[in-house]
Amino acid sequence: MQPLSYPVATEEGFVWLELKPQQKFKDDNENRIFQIIQSAPEFAFFVFRENDIMRLVVRTEEGNQDLFKTIPGISVEQTEAPSFGNMVTKYLVMKNKRSMVSLTDLKIITKSNVYQKMWKAEKNCMMACFVCNKTKDALSKINGTIEVLEGVQNTKGARLSGKKKEELTAATQKRDGHHGYYNCCIVFGVQSSSAELHELQEEREKKIEEKKNAFESKLEEIGSLDKKAFRQEYKKLKKTYDEAVKKIGKEFWSAVKDRRAKIKEATKALDRLISAVLLNPFAHRIARRRVRFFLGQKSFGQRLADIFGGIGTIDPSTFVPTKLYAKSMVLTEIELAFFISFPQEYDIQTINFGMGPTPTFVHGKAQEMDETNLTVQCSHEVSSDDIATLNRSTVSGLRVMCTKCGKPVIVKKDGKGGYVMEPIEDFD
Repeated sequence: MQPLSYPVATEEGFVWLELKPQQKFKDDNENRIFQIIQSAPEFAFFVFRENDIMRLVVRTEEGNQDLFKTIPGISVEQTEAPSFGNMVTKYLVMKNKRSMVSLTDLKIITKSNVYQKMWKAEKNCMMACFVCNKTKDALSKINGTIEVLEGVQNTKGARLSGKKKEELTAATQKRDGHHGYYNCCIVFGVQSSSAELHELQEEREKKIEEKKNAFESKLEEIGSLDKKAFRQEYKKLKKTYDEAVKKIGKEFWSAVKDRRAKIKEATKALDRLISAVLLNPFAHRIARRRVRFFLGQKSFGQRLADIFGGIGTIDPSTFVPTKLYAKSMVLTEIELAFFISFPQEYDIQTINFGMGPTPTFVHGKAQEMDETNLTVQCSHEVSSDDIATLNRSTVSGLRVMCTKCGKPVIVKKDGKGGYVMEPIEDFD
C-alpha cells in the first residue's frame, strides 16, 4: 500500500468553518463549489451525520475563509475542529495504478447525492475530501502518459492492447477541456459504538492498580501477626487478589472481543455507504484502503504502528495531499464536483441541516409530517381543472387551493402557454 503524503502546514494556519444552508438555498442546476475549487489552492470539505443532524464543515487556510462567505443562501460560522473519535474509516484509491482514468462523465457534472445516502444510513457517519490543486504536476503526468502511448502507437509494426487504447483515450479526455487538476484524498467513516482500545487498556490498568493497592494495604494490616498466621492470611489475600486480576483480564478480553464485533459491524455499514455513493459506471475502478484519523502528536509506539501495522494514519486538522502517487485520486473539476457539492433543494426539504439565519425544513426520523412547517417549503401543485379554468379565462391569474398543502395560491399565465404559481401573500 502506498503511504499517504504527510501534512505540509501547521494547524495554526487553518480555520474551521461550518456552512449552514438556509431555507431557500438551491444548488440543483449549478454547482457553486466551483467558485471555491477555482480559487482555493487547498481545503478540506467534511459532511457529518451526527445525531440526526447533517453538518457541513470546511477546513481552509486563514486567507481563504472569505471565499465560503460569497455563496448566496449559505451562512458561515467559525467553529472548532470536529471530533473524529471511534470512527471506522477508509479512503479511496485508483486500481491498477491508473490515476488518470476518468471517474465520471467529463462533459456533464453529476452529483453523488452523498447527503441522501448518508441520511438513509441512519448511523453517525462522515465523508471528508482533502483537496490540493496540483494542476502543473498532474498535467505533466497526463501528457507523459499520452506521449508514451502515442509513441508506441506510432511505432511501425507496434499495436496497443485494448487496455492501453482505453488508457490513452481516458488520458486524452482527462487532458482536453479542463483547466484544473486536484490531488484528492476522499475518506468515508462510520461511527462505532465501541470504546477505543487504549481506553480499554487504561481501564484495565486502573482496576489492577486499585486491586494491587488494596492488596498491599491488607498486607500492612496483617504485618504484626506471627509467621504462621501471616502465611495463612497472605495465601487468602493472594488468592483473592489473583482471582480479581484474572477476572479483570477476562472482562478486558471480553470487551476487546465485543469491540472487534462492533468494528466489524461498522465496517460493513461503511462499505455499504461507499458502494451507495459510488454508484456510477466507473466505481469498479476505485479501491478502498483502511486509514485512521489521529489528532495531535504521535508517540514513538504509534509511529511504529503506522509503519508496521499496514494502516495509514492522517491528522484531519493538518493533512494536505501534496504528493502524487500512481494510485492517487487525481480529479478534474467535474470529477471533484461529483464527490463534493452543496445540498440540493430536495435535500434541504427532507434533511435536518440545523439552523441558519432562516430555519431549515426539518423532517427528522422522529418527527411526523403534520408536525413540520409545510407551508413555507411546499412547492405547490394545482389540479388540471384549475389550469383548464385559467386557460379559458381572460384574467391573468386565479386564486385556487394547493392540492398538496391545501393553502391558497395564485396560478398565473406565464405568457408562453404555461403557468406559474405564487403564494397568496406575494400576489398584487
